[in-house]
Amino acid sequence: MKKWMYILLLLTVVLSGCSSQATKQKSDIKGIEDISLKQLSKHKNSYIGDNGAIGAILSDLPGNVIREYEIVDEKALKVTYGVKENANDTEEQFDAYWFDQKDTIEKTYLYNAFAFFILVDNVEQVTLKMSSNDEPPVTFKRKILEKMLPHTFKDYKIYPALWGNDFV
Repeated sequence: MKKWMYILLLLTVVLSGCSSQATKQKSDIKGIEDISLKQLSKHKNSYIGDNGAIGAILSDLPGNVIREYEIVDEKALKVTYGVKENANDTEEQFDAYWFDQKDTIEKTYLYNAFAFFILVDNVEQVTLKMSSNDEPPVTFKRKILEKMLPHTFKDYKIYPALWGNDFV
């Protein structure tokens, strides 16, 4: 009789563990490792002012949960990451992506800034920030970042394989 009690108890624990995992919703937030350079390359030669292209690029980049973006003076872009009301992702999923691992914000911001400078011809400055006030905004300038790279942004646009080698 005790043997059956232990089996029943074990079965209950296993099934309750499975059901709690099933209720967790899978996040749609992309990490750097989830990015398809082929997909991103479709957006090359975009320009600031083409809201459709900017929105498409943002949805294909890591951390793709965007609360809002703003085009400033035809050469600068401001992006705010955060969960919108009625979004597929929850605040918990957003926080888990951005804050659970060390350096996620820094790596994702840098990757996304490079991507914008490669894909969007006329953007000179990109400012990225969180919707929460705890994280300060970070501004990247095209000329400064390009000096740090082994190749020009134009080279990365022409040869996406370079991009994969240098940024992933």
